Amino acid sequence: MKRKVIVAVGAHPDDIEFGCPVTLSNYKEDGYEIHYIVATNGENGFKVKSLSSKERIDIRKKEQLIAARKVGVKEVHFLGYKDGFLDYDDILREKLTLLFKELKPEIVFSFDPANMGFDNINLNHRDHRNISVAVFDAVFAAKNDFIYPDKNGLHRIEKLFFFGTHKPNYEVDITDKLEFKLDVLSSFNSQFPNFDNFANFFKEHIGRDSEKYKYAEVFRVVDVVQISY
Repeated sequence: MKRKVIVAVGAHPDDIEFGCPVTLSNYKEDGYEIHYIVATNGENGFKVKSLSSKERIDIRKKEQLIAARKVGVKEVHFLGYKDGFLDYDDILREKLTLLFKELKPEIVFSFDPANMGFDNINLNHRDHRNISVAVFDAVFAAKNDFIYPDKNGLHRIEKLFFFGTHKPNYEVDITDKLEFKLDVLSSFNSQFPNFDNFANFFKEHIGRDSEKYKYAEVFRVVDVVQISY
């Protein structure tokens, strides 16, 4: 049987959980192997100020691993960048490209690089913007033999699912699985110490992105068209 792989990429621990855990869990049930790539340590998005940087990093990694287990993720690949200081450069693009060539996903999930309206300071901040563009460019580089040559050879990704998008063209009804999504998000105790308050806020404001469903995960899906010649 052909190995079916999905890679989801976030800038921080909890990014993927906001964007697509139900959709990824559905794919897992359909036989896909799921991998996460988390670019930064997430140490600066912390509510407790008395802990050292190392303690904060350790906590956020443990929380990410707990959340990933709930979704059924095979492996979380931590890149180890400093939270709030993620630059898009050739080193980041190369790391993503080589992981795509190694893991060989059919589908990649990440933030939408088209969201450059700067209308939401949380959604559109530096780390999210930079990882989204780096992912987009790494998908292109992965199908090229010469940009970052590698023993795994080139790899052509078939689809991009962009979450946090302003122009969705695909919606997944998660109304019956909302409690699952909230349970996954509850793994991040350092971010949501009063989770009941957060859950109520999520239900009223964050989860209602759809006019079609009560609660949904919404995406801009892009087919990666391969030019024939």
